[in-house]
Amino acid sequence: MTPYALSKPVLLALLFIKEQLKEPVALFWTVISPVVTYYLIAYTRAPVMGGAGDYLSNTSWFYAFVASSVALFGLAFYIVGRRESGFLRSFVYTGRTKVIFLAGQFLAYSIVSILYCSVFYLLTRYSFGAVDIAEYLVVVGRFYVCFLLFSIPSLLLTLVPVGFQNASTVFSMLSLGMLALGIVSIGSLNSTLALVRFFNPMWWANRVMLVGVTECGWVVVVVVVCLVLSWGLMFRFLLINPVWSRY
Repeated sequence: MTPYALSKPVLLALLFIKEQLKEPVALFWTVISPVVTYYLIAYTRAPVMGGAGDYLSNTSWFYAFVASSVALFGLAFYIVGRRESGFLRSFVYTGRTKVIFLAGQFLAYSIVSILYCSVFYLLTRYSFGAVDIAEYLVVVGRFYVCFLLFSIPSLLLTLVPVGFQNASTVFSMLSLGMLALGIVSIGSLNSTLALVRFFNPMWWANRVMLVGVTECGWVVVVVVVCLVLSWGLMFRFLLINPVWSRY
């Protein structure tokens, strides 16, 4: 493959990033809204998702939510949107163009996820003192693993033949459901909730943010394997035509 061909996913990713940054509403709901919620909880002196005194203990659920939002409403939602707009049918119809599109999409939202994580960190870290570069790098590393975790169900959901509006509803319900079930199952000894917790990506994302990547090594291995399989399914079964199309 020539250097020019290798550069195409990068160039496409830059266009997608530029498109994403032009969406102030997406920035508000993905980053600013969790920040506001975090400070409202801190202001009322209510326990922040567990009540521990260190930074990550107080923000782990928020980071997990931001990671899920980027994966669902960035990576996956824009694939659905481009399909429904006819973009995929017009430009992504060969194996080569599928690879370029999927690589560009994933690279773009990998960068966007790190950007959103950085913004959230800068806006919330001051409540615990000055910014720590070493801590920031640890947070970004753990957050990116969470993004990869949520990318798996997000990519698989794009294979479901639903329209743009229905996809938005499904993604919103899934994100809220994962968060609610994760919080409800905290410290619960109920066997049903324990089973739900085991299959809840939001719970595992919270664990990765709290414990660390190395300590959750087997989770990382499972995520990488499942992500590779998901990309294989995406390449094979990516829906090109809009739901409303007859062709």
